[in-house]
Amino acid sequence: MIRPHPLLLTALAAALAWPSGSVASPGTSAVVQEILDGNELFIERRQAQLREKAVAPELVRTQNSRGQLGFASGAAGRLNRFTQLRLGSSCFLLSSGQILVSGPQNGCTRSSRLSTRGTNYLVTLLDGGEAELAVLEGAIELQPLADGRPLDAAPLLVAGGNRVRLSSQGALLWQRPLTAADYAAILQGPLFQGFSAPLPGMAALEAFVQRRYPGVLPAQPRPALSSDRLVETVNRYRREAGRPALQPLPAALAAQNATYLAPVLEGVLASSDCDHDRSLWEAFQNRMAATANLRPTSEVIACPMPAGAWNPEVIVSRWMGSPLHTQILINRPRARAIDCVRLERSGRAVAICTLWSPVAGASP
Repeated sequence: MIRPHPLLLTALAAALAWPSGSVASPGTSAVVQEILDGNELFIERRQAQLREKAVAPELVRTQNSRGQLGFASGAAGRLNRFTQLRLGSSCFLLSSGQILVSGPQNGCTRSSRLSTRGTNYLVTLLDGGEAELAVLEGAIELQPLADGRPLDAAPLLVAGGNRVRLSSQGALLWQRPLTAADYAAILQGPLFQGFSAPLPGMAALEAFVQRRYPGVLPAQPRPALSSDRLVETVNRYRREAGRPALQPLPAALAAQNATYLAPVLEGVLASSDCDHDRSLWEAFQNRMAATANLRPTSEVIACPMPAGAWNPEVIVSRWMGSPLHTQILINRPRARAIDCVRLERSGRAVAICTLWSPVAGASP
């Protein structure tokens, strides 16, 4: 396969900056949200770390790893193995490999611009310069390009549930509907399996597929989430410190907390870093503050350990040895409720406890 010179790709990325009528916001940066199958995800020449930011016109690439980016537009992009793209001011420029985009993020190849309309789409670059686009949900407007500029040709609107093949010059070779087998292969493929970071448009994609091909969506195994004795242990320490016991969350809020924590715990358990994407936590805080009379204000993590060694007494004792954890668990007077959720996988366990306080102007 002939690969364009990196300087040419940089020039093309710089050219892809004309004003867009699309609803998508310019994606001038992207944050690494997840890395799978090793650590072969790079920003330019440096090995990328979780939560590291790439900014235009930097090159993001994978070798024998997969990864997920969070674009500044609010969309997410999952990169398959041996994929590379360069960030631009109005779109990313895919130069090899395959990317799944979920949310309002425009993409480009050397010969086409892909403008989104609230979309989940999959782009694959093939040997010889051809490209295949699968619009899983929503719609994509295709505009042929030459040297990073739109040609004087009417754009092609590709509706959800269709795939197209484009020539190396951006000409339409064929358009076909996506079959149930196509969706099954994609949803069980490398850009869906193994990831724990959420996709912004996943709910819309699931609803679309369910309407069109009932039964295609694989049954999602529910994580083995459970409340843990950490709560009663924390409350014992609070009583010894003269503080009132934290109350359990109301059932409705506990269910939402478990839904939020499921992918977070999966991600912490799968990584070597006892932490997670703070943007997910902040989004959850804001959502609860807008819809409930309690909001999560703090969290503490019981880092992954062998499940057989799980001991709430030891875990909370370690927390009490940390001034920050003691401040969170004991010395925050507005804290009213606590919910601790544990996940166990393949002989290892992890837990997160969230503390909740009244929303301003509301009573718990």
